[in-house]
Amino acid sequence: MGLMVSEVYEALVSAGAPKEQARAAASAIPAARDMAAKQDAAELKQDIAALEFAAFTFLPVIFALSAKLVFFP
Repeated sequence: MGLMVSEVYEALVSAGAPKEQARAAASAIPAARDMAAKQDAAELKQDIAALEFAAFTFLPVIFALSAKLVFFP
């Protein structure tokens, strides 16, 4: 168990919860290192914006060139 998870476990046990239930509840809480931060969300938005730019810029060009090859060989 991680530090925060063990603290939650200890708090539940001291509040009177049975040890097995406290362990199950504490292990269900994700560790802080596994949670996304605001910086991660900002980086994800930048990546999505770059993909949108590429898709809306290059896909019409590819379709136009494909149509030219099909209809005007």
